[in-house]
Amino acid sequence: MKKMRHIFSFIAILALVVSLLPLSTQAAESDYANLLVDPGKKPSEGGALQIIEVDGQKTLGDQNGEPIQLRGMSTHGLQWFPEIINDNAFKALSNDWDSNLIRLAMYVGENGYATNPEEIKQRVIDGIELAKANDMYVIVDWHVHAPGDPNADVYSGAMDFFEEISSLYPNDPSIIYELANEPSGNNNGGPGLTNDEAGWEAVKSYAEPIIEMLRENGNENLVIVGSPNWSQRPDLAADNPIDDDNTIYTVHFYSGTHMPAEDSSDRSNVMSNARYALENGVALFASEWGTSEASGNNGPYLDEADVWLNFLNEHNISWANWSLTNKNETSAAFTPFELGKSEATNLDPGSDQVWSAQELSVSGEYVRARIKGTSYEPIDRSAYTKTIWDFNDETVQGFGVNADSPLQDITVTNVDGALEISGLDASNDVSEENYWANVRLSADSWGSSEDLLGATELTLDVLVDQPTTVSIAAIPQGPAAGWANPTRAIQVTADDFVEQEDGTFKAELSISQEDSPSLETIATSSEDNTISNLILFVGTENADVVSLDNIRATGKRVEVPVIHAEKGEATFPSDFEDETRQGWAWSADSGVKTALSIEEANGSNALAWEFAYPEVKPTDDWASAPRLDFWMDNFVRGTNDSVAFDLYVEPVRASEGSISIHLVFQPEDLGYWAQAPATYEIDLEALGEATVTEDGLYHYPVEMDFRNIENLKDDTILRNMILIFTDVNSDFAGKMYVDNVRFVGDEAADQETAPEQTEEQASDTTEPNEETDRVEEDNAAPEPEVEKGESGLGDKTEDGEKLPDTATNYPNVMLFGLLLVIAGIFLFLKTRKLS
Repeated sequence: MKKMRHIFSFIAILALVVSLLPLSTQAAESDYANLLVDPGKKPSEGGALQIIEVDGQKTLGDQNGEPIQLRGMSTHGLQWFPEIINDNAFKALSNDWDSNLIRLAMYVGENGYATNPEEIKQRVIDGIELAKANDMYVIVDWHVHAPGDPNADVYSGAMDFFEEISSLYPNDPSIIYELANEPSGNNNGGPGLTNDEAGWEAVKSYAEPIIEMLRENGNENLVIVGSPNWSQRPDLAADNPIDDDNTIYTVHFYSGTHMPAEDSSDRSNVMSNARYALENGVALFASEWGTSEASGNNGPYLDEADVWLNFLNEHNISWANWSLTNKNETSAAFTPFELGKSEATNLDPGSDQVWSAQELSVSGEYVRARIKGTSYEPIDRSAYTKTIWDFNDETVQGFGVNADSPLQDITVTNVDGALEISGLDASNDVSEENYWANVRLSADSWGSSEDLLGATELTLDVLVDQPTTVSIAAIPQGPAAGWANPTRAIQVTADDFVEQEDGTFKAELSISQEDSPSLETIATSSEDNTISNLILFVGTENADVVSLDNIRATGKRVEVPVIHAEKGEATFPSDFEDETRQGWAWSADSGVKTALSIEEANGSNALAWEFAYPEVKPTDDWASAPRLDFWMDNFVRGTNDSVAFDLYVEPVRASEGSISIHLVFQPEDLGYWAQAPATYEIDLEALGEATVTEDGLYHYPVEMDFRNIENLKDDTILRNMILIFTDVNSDFAGKMYVDNVRFVGDEAADQETAPEQTEEQASDTTEPNEETDRVEEDNAAPEPEVEKGESGLGDKTEDGEKLPDTATNYPNVMLFGLLLVIAGIFLFLKTRKLS
């Protein structure tokens, strides 16, 4: 009995310890029978696609009548992100991701094909050629979005387009034609259609003549057809299918919005509609899905995505994930530009034809694993490496012999992109303690700085002609750290060096916070974490010349809380005299999210923020833009003609380029995007022409006409308003103030103060019920948001940042588990004592 107590206590402790471990993705993956499946056959093996029947269910088959599943990625709009059309990217997708599918999203409206047919069509043709060259099936997507009715005038070129492409690639087994991405009620730029049988009949009557043309011309290619409500209603197609043996129907979903369903009875649920369609004799293709909410933001919702992918894989439903872009939205596959946080991933992965895990977003990293059919093992995204000195500009980047160095007859030059130090025969102490006798270098004339918050190590490459011992001690300096003696010097020995292709030898030398107390001071300072100088003590054994390269910092990212002024109630006009933000906040996809404060400007309270546009410009010139977002109930234009506000600029640096201000509303009736055609331009090279206030601010009385926004009516519920400050090749850094935001016109009546917005309103720039790929004018970067169905919103912070539902942050559970462990140990010791 006593032995049994021992065993029981031990098992209890072990079980409780295991319960404390974070929930692993492998454990979750093992719950699904169909989540991890081998990559599918490529065109070279699968050949021409056909609809087959397996166990009474229609599904996709290969040339031999065997089931085949296609898994891959969709591009974003080719009018906005054409950079993805490159051979390195397609090779990375085919070889590294094991994709057998790519979807070319050719928007027709929204400055797409209808605006520039030849250029956009050529991008599609280039994409087809690259897909074929890299053995992937390719979806040619006629991207019906705004407006939502494929019969609208803007889509009148569909027949000619598909006839031309199919004549260029007659009956090509690699090509799939998608005739109508997402029919919907979106009436932005034209008519929408209804979410019912009549809406499906409108889609069907549009698609049938195109399919007939393709078949008459000998093209037996697979054809994909969308359905009403942003391709969420394949059940309608199942009840009234197109009379064609090789037509398949879409189902689109976003895992944070569209919840799973166990049966086929709920017509308001997307998965339920998919189950109904399968049960009623049609085959399905998920030609677009995302890990975010339907807005493209928040999440990613990976647990929910697992449920969806298990369903798709179980029923052999092919799928393409949205999307191959570095846009600042959760559903994007690549790391976006975020001011002070990350640079945008290049859509050309380079000659190695691989994007690193760090270059992928969380969504991209997850989807790559699911395409490959391998376990998803996320990287630690809190870890960072930042190169401070790389010497690639053929200069010494501020380094030279320090004035207090005991050895002065030393030469420091840039040779072959590295810092070469010669004359080191006399600098030959390689012990840990006595580095003082060695040459002392410093970057006194660097003239720059880098933020090292959270840095734990400095690492540098040491290059020599022959392996030897090199000893280096370091003192990083900055506003928070002047001089603090190194604890010790660090050595690399002959055994640490590896021969390079050019015959030289390289070793990596790392200096920790323990080795250099100044590094710890800079990395942990609550005031300033910048490094502006580096002092190095360099000693060698039997080497007169040593080169240093790629001096870099590694560490853990530290999220510094952003403290805004109180949000207050949504108030319009907005004068900020109550010392709150009166409802204004950063939009979810703003490139700037610094503190929003209430400060005095020109004798009045104003909404203020500090920021700097990046020196290296992202491809998407909206990516770095501050986006101020305002929500209000019953917000309408009335008979007013424009939006006006006082903008005050306090530059630290502003000598070139300009700032372009855009005005956008997101009314449900216009597909959640209504952009004023005109912009307001601030020429930074002409700042001297602006009025200067008594407190030294440049004043711009901004007024932007919204009377000519297409289809916007006086009583249209605007929902929310966004002010977007885009960078036009500028060097601006400093502070901006916005005050007295108001409507101007015949009416200009005060809007009543509305109740404070719900958290959902405060955080989303899209309404979870309808599709919202954003319409952009000629100088605008892409803003697609793809809203498609029921709300799946989770908890949010006060300013709208989504708290990920799939995170393994369970502090209360962890604490409870720890208490249980302690109790179990006590029980174990007690039973031993009693025995």
